[in-house]
Amino acid sequence: MSSPILKSAIILLMLTRIYDCTTYVDDFEIQGNNLRGGYGTDNQTLLRVVMLHLPPVFNVVRNSSNHIIKLGGVAVPVLLWLSRTMNFKFEIMPDNIYSVENNAAGKGLMSYILEGRAEILLGGVVATYSRFQKLNFPYPFVIGQFGLVIPMPSSEVDVNAVWKPFQGQIWIFLVASMTATMLCLYGISHFISEFMKNSERRNNQAHLGKLFEDIGGAFQYVFGVILSQGLLAQGGTSRDQRLTIRVLAGTWCVACFVLVTAYSSVLISFVTSPNYKPLIRSVYDIPKNSKIKITVNRGWSPDLLFSNADEGIFKYLGDQLRKEPDLRCSVTEECLERVRKGSSAYVQEYRTVKTNIGLDLKKTGKCDFTIAKELFFSFGAGLAVAKNVDIEPYTRGLLKAHEAGFVDFWFKRNMVDASRCLNPMRDVASNKQRVTLAGLSGAFVALAFGLALSVLCFCGEVIIKIISSSLNKRVVHSC
Repeated sequence: MSSPILKSAIILLMLTRIYDCTTYVDDFEIQGNNLRGGYGTDNQTLLRVVMLHLPPVFNVVRNSSNHIIKLGGVAVPVLLWLSRTMNFKFEIMPDNIYSVENNAAGKGLMSYILEGRAEILLGGVVATYSRFQKLNFPYPFVIGQFGLVIPMPSSEVDVNAVWKPFQGQIWIFLVASMTATMLCLYGISHFISEFMKNSERRNNQAHLGKLFEDIGGAFQYVFGVILSQGLLAQGGTSRDQRLTIRVLAGTWCVACFVLVTAYSSVLISFVTSPNYKPLIRSVYDIPKNSKIKITVNRGWSPDLLFSNADEGIFKYLGDQLRKEPDLRCSVTEECLERVRKGSSAYVQEYRTVKTNIGLDLKKTGKCDFTIAKELFFSFGAGLAVAKNVDIEPYTRGLLKAHEAGFVDFWFKRNMVDASRCLNPMRDVASNKQRVTLAGLSGAFVALAFGLALSVLCFCGEVIIKIISSSLNKRVVHSC
């Protein structure tokens, strides 16, 4: 009898726990007129909080008078979660500061903790070596990698689309096969012709059809079959009734059928798909082009990472920042404008830049940015407290949030959709069956080359004919 009662008690406890969690897990915003709050019951414990504006981790919405309208982002439910698990109330400092360290513009958010004006620095704060010497960092609630925001690549004219369906080795083997087939047709035909002239069946030669007695005929046949299947009937078994010729011609027809079918099926994907060439694919492509520069937020973790690097690709990026201090921007919008102009890449945490791209898409209605294919440098980020503060309660609360899946849930709720800009091919999915001029540019280039070559050949024949006629006139006059 105790078993059903125990099960009912466990279910009731789970439902109570779920209801208890939803009372603060579903809070995603704090209104600007109520910067004091928290789910703690201890009114004596009031922690002052400063936050780093970094969507989607933390987003501050201000009005024209620079007053806070509301606060959002992942950091808000994290703060509410900690206030419940650690039993404290909080007060958010409304200061408008976008840097952790002190800089030329003034003091950074770290100074609030060091000077005792705040107890928690909340946001996507990365635990660098210099920061760790002054602050304590609990377990991070942001675990990610850096991404590179680059200009949206445009579809370029692909002149080589005609040759791309086959690899270079296949084209070489194709030319060699065509040459071998022409020589075989001509050689066998020439041997049969000579044999018929010297045999007793010479009178019946007219009934055997026309042979490939010259290399031009074999060339015309081989090219005719591979370029147009309509010539198969004209160039197949009707040309020569000899079994040897028919077998060789049939073999070439089968090979051409396979090659032409494979080429046509692959060619359509090249001529209908846009030719997007991104500025870079990874951070390691930046040194390959001296015109490409990075841009970072002044005093943020990418700036500190590159500026303090002693070797490798990070030192190269740090040298760029030292040579051109203007590559550091005060606000994210400045960095994105620099990227919009081209030849620049903005470095920041992947989910952050993805949100920035989504916000710009909502604002402008078009994709001006995308993210390079390869991410780099894994790290953790979150909140920071004073060096003498015990971080175990913070770590325990954050680990519980991770274990329950709340952190991932909060990120999904605060992310802005930017999938349209991250996958440029999606925009042309509906038009994939339409062949564009850019896709067929290679065919028109080949046609123009052939026309120019034919005009040159015609001019050459005219010149040769004029010279020959003048020479003949001289011979006649001399006679």
